[in-house]
Amino acid sequence: MTCIMKNKIKYVLLMVAALLLLCFPAVGAEAEATDEIKDFTITVDVKEDASLQMTYHIDWEVLDDSIGQLEWIDLGVPNSHHENITPLSGNIDHIEDNGSKLAIYLDRGYGEGETVSLDFSMDQDNMYQIDKYTEGETVYSFTPAWFDSMDVDQLTIRWNGDKAISWQPDCLQEDGYLVFNGYLPAGEKYTMSVTYPNEAFGFSVDRQAGSGDSDSEDATSDAGYIFLGLAFFALMVGVPVYMVYRFIRWIIDGLSFGFTGSTKEATEKKITRTKIEYYETCPGCGAPREEGKDKCAYCGRSMIKSKEVVEENQIEHPEKYSRKGTYPYGNSGNTFINVNVVNVPVSRPRSSYRPHSRPSSGSGRGRSSGGSSCACACASSCACACACASSGRAGCSVKDFYRDSIHKGRIRVQSGEITSSAQAEEKL
Repeated sequence: MTCIMKNKIKYVLLMVAALLLLCFPAVGAEAEATDEIKDFTITVDVKEDASLQMTYHIDWEVLDDSIGQLEWIDLGVPNSHHENITPLSGNIDHIEDNGSKLAIYLDRGYGEGETVSLDFSMDQDNMYQIDKYTEGETVYSFTPAWFDSMDVDQLTIRWNGDKAISWQPDCLQEDGYLVFNGYLPAGEKYTMSVTYPNEAFGFSVDRQAGSGDSDSEDATSDAGYIFLGLAFFALMVGVPVYMVYRFIRWIIDGLSFGFTGSTKEATEKKITRTKIEYYETCPGCGAPREEGKDKCAYCGRSMIKSKEVVEENQIEHPEKYSRKGTYPYGNSGNTFINVNVVNVPVSRPRSSYRPHSRPSSGSGRGRSSGGSSCACACASSCACACACASSGRAGCSVKDFYRDSIHKGRIRVQSGEITSSAQAEEKL
């Protein structure tokens, strides 16, 4: 009799769990991604007036068009001080300038399985700070657009290294360019910086990062509204959904279905070796380099002649350089190998969400879609405000809202002509 009652209770609990799963099909599971950034490359050349010639390339794949085809993309740019926005690929119908964001309208709607390769260029100013860390040196800091809901499989920043004296982080050097690259998980940012002597280009105090910017106040206001909206959503929707999810987990655990929580991740060591060659004497004042110092003790100039990340097969006896630290290399006395060792996860919980691992060919399908994007030219330790804009879909049920609200008042750039949104309304 007791066994029969227990079986009836389990049966009832199973029915309740099934009904709850029908009512909340997304509980405990992550939404499928609708888009994926396969490649995001930015090439930067510093002009004589210290502004930047920036060329963007984006490979954007549509994974799912159930919410509408991809018709436009909002992309964050460093600030509103840009000009000469020029579409370079034929699939861009026109670009509208919205200050810290660009609305890129495509030549048609792109559906599931299609990849859009976009190219455009612009001149960007107010990106540097004079005497930021060291007197006599000017620093450019750049954080490209990031996407809150999808990964960037390959992010590459190619920065012309002519006249540069130092940069962060370590990078490769190819054909005169400093090449910063990596994988950008959803919502994460990447910041790099390059330092020049103050006399290298036409740096001006009036055109430093943050000078004459009205974007910061707007961004702060936007961020406040976004935060309030997210907090309201969490209270009204997130908490009840989470409680239902916990209830279902409690039922499943009680019925001994063998479900377990997150398991401890195994790790393996990842070794990064950076080859650093120093000047024997300071290129500024001629003083000899002090051991262990990257800058001249007298004039403060960088003593680094070159710096590049090297693989095992590029150096002799790589086994000698497997522990964290800096070691002499070769016989010159001015070349060293800096070794950095970190533990990288090699196993994950059963959830498909993998925020720090490079995705496979089906990457991005474990995250929600859309992807808001931002970009900042950071004035102080990259702690600047930045207005995030939705990127992706104008073909869904709220298309008219986007047209009337979001796109009103933007500046249109097409075939070298600039018109207002009102003049272009018929074509939209």
